Amino acid sequence: MTDTTPDDQSSGTGTIEFLDHHYPPLEAGGYQITFTQELHEGAPTEAKVLLLTDGLSRTFEVAGERFQLPSELIHSVFPPDSSKGEYANILPHIIFNRSTLPWERRANQDVKAAPWLALLLFTEDEKPTEEKSTLQVITLDQLINSSSSNVVFPQIILESAQHEDDKVTVIDVPQSLLNTIMPMTADLQLLAHAHQTKDEEGNLTDDEQAVIICNRLPLPGNVNTVHLVSVENRFTADRFDVPADNESQLIRLVSLQSWSFTSTDEDKSFKGLLMSLNCEPSALCLTLTDEVASTEAAPYMQMGYTLLRHSLRQGETTVSWYHGPLSVGENTTEVSLPAKAADALMRYNPATGIFDISYAAAWELGRLLALQSKQFSIDLYNWKRAHAQQLKQAEQQLLYPALAGRNSSSEAIALPDSITVWFNNLSELEGVPFNYLVPDQRMLPTEAIRFFYVDGLWVDCLLDGAYSIGRATTADYELDQSQEENPASSPYEELTGFLLRSDVVSGWPGLLVDGYSADSAPLNLLRMDRLSENVLLCLFEGEVFSVNIHQKPETLHFGLDRGDEQPEEFYKMLRDADGIENQDPENESLVLKPIPWRDQSRKVLDIHSMAENIRANLDLESFTSAEFALQMIEGVEMVTFESSG
Repeated sequence: MTDTTPDDQSSGTGTIEFLDHHYPPLEAGGYQITFTQELHEGAPTEAKVLLLTDGLSRTFEVAGERFQLPSELIHSVFPPDSSKGEYANILPHIIFNRSTLPWERRANQDVKAAPWLALLLFTEDEKPTEEKSTLQVITLDQLINSSSSNVVFPQIILESAQHEDDKVTVIDVPQSLLNTIMPMTADLQLLAHAHQTKDEEGNLTDDEQAVIICNRLPLPGNVNTVHLVSVENRFTADRFDVPADNESQLIRLVSLQSWSFTSTDEDKSFKGLLMSLNCEPSALCLTLTDEVASTEAAPYMQMGYTLLRHSLRQGETTVSWYHGPLSVGENTTEVSLPAKAADALMRYNPATGIFDISYAAAWELGRLLALQSKQFSIDLYNWKRAHAQQLKQAEQQLLYPALAGRNSSSEAIALPDSITVWFNNLSELEGVPFNYLVPDQRMLPTEAIRFFYVDGLWVDCLLDGAYSIGRATTADYELDQSQEENPASSPYEELTGFLLRSDVVSGWPGLLVDGYSADSAPLNLLRMDRLSENVLLCLFEGEVFSVNIHQKPETLHFGLDRGDEQPEEFYKMLRDADGIENQDPENESLVLKPIPWRDQSRKVLDIHSMAENIRANLDLESFTSAEFALQMIEGVEMVTFESSG
């Protein structure tokens, strides 16, 4: 059985289809196949056996993961590893790239739908650590032949692909804690499902994936650790098989994957961080104090300028105006390019008596970046030399036709692709140091977003500085000046974008950004780079008016709803038969309240009771893991910002 719901967490359209399970053709383990042959004579009812051969037996083994999981099998985890956010109402989950993985072995040999994998969540005080000697890396031999009488692990038989010296990560959990947080057998079947994505035409867009969901909510204000553990053959008909209760006894589990995250206050959630961003001013410039607003410097600072120390060639020091390529508006200034040196691009403002070194700094930076790239500078110099030689040969042919060489060619020497790509990347400001982009850190405070225009003239000076390699003589300068099509020109007529400095950049590494023009037309996102752990740069081709910031489709997650006035009060808004979430809290049939708990103090849910209550509310005959996933799914939030520039 499958259930579908709109894939509304991405900018495209389509559906996510949930499947109860995806059983493999054969589960992992050893098999024996026997061949026999019988020869019959006469009618089937009176057949006489003429020949009966003894069975010919062959054994084979289906290999499968058991004690380690290769990293390529894990598509993603949620919450993301090492992230910080408001996760108090979500159920952690892990997504596998192989959709059959949870059912390739069994938790109970008599229950096919019971997967051999489970997620256990531990708080900071509970989590197994090396210091407590409850998280260890040991060999399979040590796992099988443990000498500790206080640690319980069942007897197992290794398969042919497994060796006694293989390493395995184990955690030892107190039995009293494990009895509370380990899912029951009925829970286990509901916490695993498979899903696939289809486009609006019904075509599969991705391979099937499998999902394991945790049965416990994270503890707020705490570092929470999740372990993916193997429960192969460790379940009875109704629960995890443990010896008689003994609180001092430790139950050993194989941990196949683990990650940690911090559940913080609500204002540290994805939406909370974005909604509380500093948006004033919206452009990349300094905020003027009352003292500065009345000075002659105020208009320049509002245009994104800042004063920097400037060392002159003669040794004197002064201060000069500087602005980076990320401008507050379109720039109509003109300068003459190509330039012979950076000093040619310095401008003096007699009104303030201060130099503007913005374009000179851009030109010199381009030159330094070109020299820093040894291969680029050699390729560019060789191309310019070959181009100059060709022009000289063409001039000699015009003056002395009789001396023209037979092998001379009039075709222009093509610019190597490596040079074109390097210039294109530089025009998108790749490699430009952050202090050139944001000369004063006060322009981009913490938890802020700033929009900008890319100053095309600044970029032209940057590119010309890089193109100046080999421009040593007047003839070299004139040759560069005579170029009809400048190889160092930007391919873009207009670039705009924004800088985001926020914990949302580090906490949600799978961010997606969509940009739109004033008429809501989507813009081409040319560059999206994390300049540091918490700073994101986005560049669009064209003038961006609004941006949508949201999470990747795989950050689709599962959880409960919370009361606005009472955050500790949990409930669940259910979905109807079409997968549409109920928005009416008064519609009791589509609201699950109260939530059934196995241990409310530890935030451990009673998954089976919850499923039964949902089934009763929706008046369904049965309720599967696919339907449970559909009801528990939480859509990915999206926040829109508009530029006021």
